[in-house]
Amino acid sequence: MGKSTVSRWLQEMSVPLDDADATVHRLYAPAGDAVRPVTKAFGEKVVGKDGGIDRGALSKLVVGEENKERLQQLEAIVHPLVEASRDLFIADAQKRNEPLCVLDIPLLFEKQLEKHCDLVVVVSAPAEQQRARVLARNDMTPEKFMAILAKQVPDAEKRLMADWVVDTGLAFEESKAQVVAFVKECREKVAGEKKRERTLYLLFMGAALLAGAAAAMVAQRALRRGGRSSL
Repeated sequence: MGKSTVSRWLQEMSVPLDDADATVHRLYAPAGDAVRPVTKAFGEKVVGKDGGIDRGALSKLVVGEENKERLQQLEAIVHPLVEASRDLFIADAQKRNEPLCVLDIPLLFEKQLEKHCDLVVVVSAPAEQQRARVLARNDMTPEKFMAILAKQVPDAEKRLMADWVVDTGLAFEESKAQVVAFVKECREKVAGEKKRERTLYLLFMGAALLAGAAAAMVAQRALRRGGRSSL
């Protein structure tokens, strides 16, 4: 769909981005956190010469309806590791007071992960462009592409559920302009919210100070009255 290109544009605009696919690659790399449990579940045949997980060998075991149970077994291992990495990313962005961070998740709606997001952006392209782009990859076949597509929510439905759609079927400059506009709108919205929060805080503090001053004046008057009556 052009998701990788959009992710690159976001990073060029200094937007922190957590790429779920990149996280999986890291987990499968030599000494990655997923290597040992995946090897235990599927055997040494999925381990590459470098000691990491051979994604091609693993794919043969989990792709297709006949391998549905194996896929679920793999997801039960990998998904919690990916989620833990994502949570650390979000926490780090919050500590740095980033106004915006992006979660690049291929199966966002399929795994009901949109609950983690304030806004959902769907990157979309015409079906023929999507097919041509995917089949241009070295490790992709038409059968594998169709199997992957069958697990996904149809693009038309995703577009309806999105808060924002980036159309990568347009000219390069037009698609990028949509991403720039999205980032600008988000940053302005967050800046406006922070300004309102600051204003409310100052109003609250001002009211608290006035209430404190009024209480002090009442107490002082009471003391004066008490002092006069004792005389």
